Amino acid sequence: MLTLEQIHEIGKELESIYCLKNAPMAIRLVNRDEIPEGCVQPSAQGKHYALCQTLSYVRRTRKAQAIFPEDHWCLWPVINFRLRDLDEKDKRFVGSGYFIRDRELSYKHFVEEYPYIDEDKKKDGMVIAPLESCTFEPQAIMIYCDPSQLRQLLMAAKWHSGQITKACLDTCDSCGAALVPVLNGTMDYNLSMPDAGEYERGLVGENEMIFTLTGKNLEVFIESARQLIKAGFSYKQLAYELHADYPRPKFYNDMFEKWGLATSDDLWTPSSR
Repeated sequence: MLTLEQIHEIGKELESIYCLKNAPMAIRLVNRDEIPEGCVQPSAQGKHYALCQTLSYVRRTRKAQAIFPEDHWCLWPVINFRLRDLDEKDKRFVGSGYFIRDRELSYKHFVEEYPYIDEDKKKDGMVIAPLESCTFEPQAIMIYCDPSQLRQLLMAAKWHSGQITKACLDTCDSCGAALVPVLNGTMDYNLSMPDAGEYERGLVGENEMIFTLTGKNLEVFIESARQLIKAGFSYKQLAYELHADYPRPKFYNDMFEKWGLATSDDLWTPSSR
């Protein structure tokens, strides 16, 4: 198990490796008697934010927050994390207007596909802090990134898992789409898109996407990122180039030779990765 000091160092390393503009965030579901040191409730200061705004605040100011029902200003995360109950009438009322033209299809989507935290995992609220300074063990890590940074994050995820990262690309409720599958344990890595509300009120950049990983994979993920650096495929090592007959990995040349096609100088061999 990683110590907090090791988690903090990994947070700093992720920022450096991927040239991130904002802090990767540590997130954990907690009950009221479990609030870690340094996490402040917005409502205690007379303020209410949407969850996407809180995420924006934490990653930019690097100040930890604790979010409970009385802190929310947006409907969807209250529903995502089961902070209040919905009866059937509520589900019909809310679900029939979920940005789908056909109200019956909208309701069907809301009941069958909408991301809800599992009953056995729900807590009173959550805490959010920069990974570099969190005072708790994260269950999930969220990283806001541009497409080029995302490409490298996805490469690291694939490196050790052997799987291509799946996506939850709902254009409404991006906080729930990003977090719930990872917190529920159905996805170790998740790609999601900031929604319209997050763009307007969470101040997300036009080119930003959201990459989320489970806390239990943090150590193997950073090791994968380090291995990609050794292989010459880190974010900082890639550069624009446009010339013919460039050096290629040895296994490219092995296959081209087998096919009777032209080979090149070796870029690297599998044993060097």
